[in-house]
Amino acid sequence: MSFPKRKTVKRVMAYFGMPLLFSVIGYGLFYLALSPLLSPAFSALGMVVSDSRPDFSDELSSIFSPPEDTTAAPADTVNEKDVQMPQYGTHYARLQIGDAGIDADLYFGDGPEILKKGVGQYMGSFIPGSGKPVMISGHNNGAFHKLQKVAEGDTITITTNYGVYEYRVTSMSVHKESDKTAYDLRQQNEQLILYTCYPFDMLGLTSNRYFVYADKISGPSIVSGN
Repeated sequence: MSFPKRKTVKRVMAYFGMPLLFSVIGYGLFYLALSPLLSPAFSALGMVVSDSRPDFSDELSSIFSPPEDTTAAPADTVNEKDVQMPQYGTHYARLQIGDAGIDADLYFGDGPEILKKGVGQYMGSFIPGSGKPVMISGHNNGAFHKLQKVAEGDTITITTNYGVYEYRVTSMSVHKESDKTAYDLRQQNEQLILYTCYPFDMLGLTSNRYFVYADKISGPSIVSGN
């Protein structure tokens, strides 16, 4: 009497069980294939609908501490062995422009998580004291909103834990985002280049960039040691 029941169970499994199993496997493979595309979308949506500002403190580190005595006569050089090269996401300095009211943490790198916390240095440029260009960006509706108030002759100060650097503003200009002639990172001169999206009252990315250029006037040069 048990054989017909077993056949019935097998038929039910054949009609419903196997298709269900294949469906589960199919949806699993579908999810794995699309998860790289879906995850960023859900993350971005979460940031949009979030009631509080994202906290990136676990992702960013800091090596910044101002020199112990900023009133002492500055040294002309600093040994490269005494300079801790920052890694991506490291808060390593402070950028201030007194005349414009700008005072921001300076991080190494310019990713979105960095620009939410301060200003970021393009990693293809060089740190202060290297004798080569230093290129820094910030949001036009954030740390660099007051960049529009900077004028020729203003002093920009970058304070690191190995020295204090001052730069004098020489010019300002507006360029297309794609205009690579707006800066020269191969020059053998320590030019400070600050930039942000333009116009200043626009939200989101724009097609233009506002640049401020300044030349180094003081601060120790980084030299090779034995």
